[in-house]
Amino acid sequence: MAKKRVHRPEGSRPTPKARPRPARATAAAAPTGARARFESASTPVLLRMRALPTFLVPMLLAVLLFLGVVIPAPWAGSFLVLIALFLAWLTALSWPVISPGSRLLRIVVDIGVLGLGVLKLLGVI
Repeated sequence: MAKKRVHRPEGSRPTPKARPRPARATAAAAPTGARARFESASTPVLLRMRALPTFLVPMLLAVLLFLGVVIPAPWAGSFLVLIALFLAWLTALSWPVISPGSRLLRIVVDIGVLGLGVLKLLGVI
């Protein structure tokens, strides 16, 4: 069987074939103890969330944020606290695989949303 010729523009070189990369050793070993229990307890919730349409969870968080900020009643701060707890849960789940800069940013956002919710619950804002 004849080999197919591939048309390439004048002066271009064929692209090199990708070499398989050697397997890297993972930085973190399999979780043990409390971390493993936390991850296994979170698995059913994550699987249910994954089965939902992709727009649903962010939209729900956006609606809760909107209601928590716009509603003038102090109980609306509970929406913000709920968002903060959800974000803290996601931060805890992703902690081993995110960079230190991402960790810091996520902690700042978690504390900010939680603080805003608590201030709203106390009637300060």
